[in-house]
Amino acid sequence: MTTETELVGDEDDVDFATSTTSLEVAAESRKRRLQEMKAKVEGAESMERQTDEDSDDDGKPVLFRSYAPLDSGLGTKRETKNLFVLEKEIQDQLADTDDMSIVERVDVGVLAPRKVDWDLKRDVAERLQKLERRTQKAIATLIKERLSKGQTELVEAVNSGAYSTFQDDE
Repeated sequence: MTTETELVGDEDDVDFATSTTSLEVAAESRKRRLQEMKAKVEGAESMERQTDEDSDDDGKPVLFRSYAPLDSGLGTKRETKNLFVLEKEIQDQLADTDDMSIVERVDVGVLAPRKVDWDLKRDVAERLQKLERRTQKAIATLIKERLSKGQTELVEAVNSGAYSTFQDDE
């Protein structure tokens, strides 16, 4: 007792199986054709090789018609190259590294750990220099004003500003 769904399922399996075999057959025929073409090409190349070998057997020297050497001994002469240049350079570098003299004096700044904000101070140093110059100019103008107003001595004019800021702090 088979149902219709079972029959339909079996037909799908058969179609899948036949389609797979037809694909395999097509692949095999393609491989066969490629092998035949390859054999034809190799056969033609082997024929060319045989004709080339036959022509080389004549023993005729090759003539360079567009090249006339200036010196007949040019082909036999070879330059002598120093092949040990690299080895000499390596030996020199090794000799330089053998000098292991102990450093007598070690800079404490190199070994000591830096503060946490050292990079910030480094980055802001240029701006602080500008501000320091402006501050010095402002102090100089204040001292000049005090000297011109009160006709006091220089020491008193300089100290009076410091004394007033000291009292403001307390």
